[in-house]
Amino acid sequence: MSSLIIDEAIHADTHHKDLKRIVAISIDEESGEYVYDWAINNFINPDTDLVVFLNCRQIDAPAAPYINPTGFIEEFDEKRKIKSHQLLRFYADQLKFANIAVRAIALAGEPKMEIIRKVTELNADVLLLGSRRLGTVKRALLGSVSDYCGHKSPCTVIIVKAHPSHPQGKHELRSVFKRHVE
Repeated sequence: MSSLIIDEAIHADTHHKDLKRIVAISIDEESGEYVYDWAINNFINPDTDLVVFLNCRQIDAPAAPYINPTGFIEEFDEKRKIKSHQLLRFYADQLKFANIAVRAIALAGEPKMEIIRKVTELNADVLLLGSRRLGTVKRALLGSVSDYCGHKSPCTVIIVKAHPSHPQGKHELRSVFKRHVE
């Protein structure tokens, strides 16, 4: 099953710096905040990184083959498209105001396949994405985008987990080189 390919650039890179690394960040409504916070606080180098935000909206197939839901699906997808663009603009604007090179791209199709396709096309150096913290059974039945990307990505993949004490996904600034002792 192939995905529908729809790439829409929401923010184009407007900086003319000496960029050395492309950092792709896959965001969605659930993980966007904590992945963004972690990336800003722990990973992104404003002087050398081009940050490319990716958001993929899944296109749902009709439930029954004899129903002609064309109008309903188009209207429903239009709402998802608007939501996707708003989410991407929100995070891209924050980086733009911080003078960090940024692009935002909306994708449509099967998320895990589209993310890998776009990361490959961008020749990204690293992919950051969130974890939904699915249990073993749900991960086996639903499939995990982060597991798929970890195995199929042509670049390094960093799976950012929400901090346990912050269920909303907020991270405190913490060095990756210090041991966390409790």
